[in-house]
Amino acid sequence: MRICMVAFTDLHFDYRIYREATALLRAGHEVAIVASSFNPAPLEGWDDFEIHLIPIDRGRSLRRLYPLFWRRAYRLLLETRPDAYHAHDLDALWPAVRAARRLRRPLVYDSHEFWIEQSSLVNRPLIRFFWSLLERHLIKRVDRVITVSQSITESLKTRYGLGEVVILRNFPLFREKVQSDLIRETLDLPANRPIVLYQGGFLTENGLREQIEAAAGFGDAALVLIGDGPSEKALKEQVRAGGLQDRVFFIARVPFHQLHDYTCSADLGLCLIKGAGKSFYYSLPNKLFEYMMAGLPVVASNFPEMQRVVSKTDTGVTIDPTDIDAIRQQVTELLSDDKRRAACSQACLEAAQHYHWEREAGQLTDLYSTLG
Repeated sequence: MRICMVAFTDLHFDYRIYREATALLRAGHEVAIVASSFNPAPLEGWDDFEIHLIPIDRGRSLRRLYPLFWRRAYRLLLETRPDAYHAHDLDALWPAVRAARRLRRPLVYDSHEFWIEQSSLVNRPLIRFFWSLLERHLIKRVDRVITVSQSITESLKTRYGLGEVVILRNFPLFREKVQSDLIRETLDLPANRPIVLYQGGFLTENGLREQIEAAAGFGDAALVLIGDGPSEKALKEQVRAGGLQDRVFFIARVPFHQLHDYTCSADLGLCLIKGAGKSFYYSLPNKLFEYMMAGLPVVASNFPEMQRVVSKTDTGVTIDPTDIDAIRQQVTELLSDDKRRAACSQACLEAAQHYHWEREAGQLTDLYSTLG
C-alpha cells in the first residue's frame, strides 16, 4: 500500500512520525510524507521515504501560516496519488480530509495529543473554540483514529461519539544504554557533578519554571534543559534574574537520532509536566521512556498515565509538579541515596525491555492491514 502522511512539523525532530513511517516501510508499505520545513538543514535518516517539504517562515503568524500550509499541502497530497492518507495532528487534518474525499481514499487521523486541551489554548477561548469546531467537523470524515494514551482515547470517544480508537503510545525505538559523558563535555562541567535532565519542548505552562526555581536547592547538581520552544526566552531570563547561571544550563534541541547519547550522560530525568490543560494531564510523554532506556531514575508528575507506569515499574517517584519543595526534596533524596538510585536505574533498564517501539508498532501495522 502507498501511504501519504501529512504533518505541520519539523521532521528533524519528530521522532513519532519517523517511527511510524519506518514501521510501515518495514511492513512492506511505501511511505510519502508531506511536511512543513522550518529548517533549511538537510534531513538525516529520512532517505527511505519520499519527502515533500513546504517552506515555512516561523516569524509569521500562525493565522497566516496555517492557510498557506493547507493550500500547498492539499495540492501535494493529490499529486502523491496514495492508497491511503495519514494526518498527524489536527493542524494537518483539513488538507488530508479534502484530498481523501477528492480521491476517495481512506484516512487515518493520528492525534499526538488532546489537541483542543493544550495548555497554549486554555486561556484563549476563541482560538480553542475554532479548533474544537474544526475537529468536531473533520473527525466525522476520517476512517480510523489513533491517539497516545488510554485517558485521551476515552476523552475523544466521549466528546465525539467515536467507536474504536487505536492507542499507539510514544515509545522510543529500543536502544541499549551507552557509556556517555556528552552533557558534561558539551557544557564543560566537572566529571563528578550530578546532572538532572529535562529534554523536550519549552512549552507554555509545562512546569519548567517550577523546575528551574527548585534547582536552587539541588545541592551541587546541575539542571540541564535540552530543547527549545516558545517559552525559551522567558526561561533563560528567569535563570539570569535568579542568579542561577551556575546551576541551570541550556543545550539547543538535539535531533532524535543523537539524543540517546545525551540522555545516557545524565543521572536523573525530570518528567514534571503541569496539568495546564487535559492534554498535559493525560499525557504519556516520550521522554519518560527515553529516560528509562538510558537507565535514569525518573521524577514524574502524579497524573493518571505517568503515575500508572512509574508505580508499576518502580522506576522513580511521582509528585505534584507544582510543588517546588517536593521537587527539591525528591531530587536531592534520589541523588544522595546511591542504593535507591541504583535500584531505580536497574528497574528502568528492565522496563525498557517492554516499553519500546518495536513492541508497540504492531498496533499501527495491524490497523493498516484492515485498510488494504
